[in-house]
Amino acid sequence: MDAEYNSVASNIVNTAQDGFMFEDGDALSALFVFDNQAINTIGRELSDVDNFETYTVCIGDPTFAQFTGTYLEYVRDSSWLDAEEQHKQLCRVAELFTALLSASQGPWLIPVMRPLTLALCQSAQRTFESTHDPAAFAQAASVLLRLLIDLLADNGGPLEQSKRVGCLFVAGLLLRISLRTSAAPGAYASKALEVKNLWGSSVFSQRDRVSYSYWLGRYYLVCYYVDSARSQLEYAFNGCPAWHMRNKRAVLRYLFVANMIRGQLAHPALLEKYQMEPVYAELAWHFRKGNLAMFQQVLIANMEFFRSQGNFLILMERTEILIYRNVLMRSSALNSRSELGRAMPYRDVLAAFQLSSQNYSMDYAEMESILASLVAQKFVLGFLFHHQKLVNLAKKSPFPPISSVGVAINSQ
Repeated sequence: MDAEYNSVASNIVNTAQDGFMFEDGDALSALFVFDNQAINTIGRELSDVDNFETYTVCIGDPTFAQFTGTYLEYVRDSSWLDAEEQHKQLCRVAELFTALLSASQGPWLIPVMRPLTLALCQSAQRTFESTHDPAAFAQAASVLLRLLIDLLADNGGPLEQSKRVGCLFVAGLLLRISLRTSAAPGAYASKALEVKNLWGSSVFSQRDRVSYSYWLGRYYLVCYYVDSARSQLEYAFNGCPAWHMRNKRAVLRYLFVANMIRGQLAHPALLEKYQMEPVYAELAWHFRKGNLAMFQQVLIANMEFFRSQGNFLILMERTEILIYRNVLMRSSALNSRSELGRAMPYRDVLAAFQLSSQNYSMDYAEMESILASLVAQKFVLGFLFHHQKLVNLAKKSPFPPISSVGVAINSQ
């Protein structure tokens, strides 16, 4: 039994009942808050309540009554629960909200959904930092997936009058959290990709479109859909307000990687403007100069930084062949002044590749396989003459722009 009647619990329940009856989502969003400071303040006022059913009994809708009671329990207990238990309880709140939203008509509950789903993602991150167990991300992703399915199912009327007005926000969060699950991103993200068909509608705010494009770009980059990643990340970068330096810098970190793989390097002034970490300028310098050994040395020295962003492997795997191309292009420029012209002896290419990679045990067979890969992928236009030990470069544009070479996998 309660030690005494709790006026705060009573006021919250009565206000919630009024907001639900009049379908006032804005009023409910002001009531069901998920800010840590607000939760701690309200939680102290509710600490003496043992059973919230004695307060929610006045609510006519049983699902809303259960949602309200579970939310109040979450607020009351948050200050002493560990991160894992707190996340489980918040997942329960979100599951009840999903059931509530499924039974409602129209988009009036969307204002409540936005802070709840964002808090769910933030809770999953805190739980992972505490436990190092990605299960929290999987829990959150499952809830978001069920919620997104329900939102997209409401397609009986105009977009602005349906629950689909919330789908872009939830899809962005689902993409965000799917990147952190132990399963492949596509296991959760496939439903979020359906929202691309609605992305251009003016019903969605610029903020939601930019956020969705950012997370979609990151998803494409992880899947090696490089051209699609560039397109989405460029939109996010250009659409992000100029004053929001932190967000523009976050987008630029991934846009830098996608552009580098397609042969476009960020200008030093751009990196300086957004106060990018010095490692980006170092990588760009070594990439441009064809210095493979130093590029990989800098990358490995900053492995944890790039791994935390999910960019380490793509930088390590996709840049090596491009740097060898730059080495060959620079060597060709020197060789063009000789009488051999476009025909480069293998010995010169081998010396250049050995110097770039600092791998002086590289032999002709390994060097020729690199050349064959460059030609096969059309990074270099020319012919290899194995017996004569020559590479004969095309007379016209032997080094086409990387961005024009169709090697990047595109999304469907």
